[in-house]
Amino acid sequence: MAQFRVEFVLDQASGKYLAELYDPDNQQELVVRTEALYPTQASAVLGLVQLFKDAILKFPKPGTPPRKKAKRKKPARKRAGRAGPSARRKPRKRARR
Repeated sequence: MAQFRVEFVLDQASGKYLAELYDPDNQQELVVRTEALYPTQASAVLGLVQLFKDAILKFPKPGTPPRKKAKRKKPARKRAGRAGPSARRKPRKRARR
């Protein structure tokens, strides 16, 4: 199981805390840093826990097949030999009987 190293840092400019998460395999590599949003270190911890909870709730249920990437529609090709809308013939008027 991956274990992230998390550090809570006081931002001197704002006086609020931010969280830094480091890569589990390379503890020196910073993965993500939050903005300085939290008034206390305890609220930073709770905010980070909520962040993980929200991410886990979006995981697919076990046993569901992986989602396929949506294919981009190809733009419609112009057919050779066909005139544009301004060059098309006007419909013939029918003769009255």
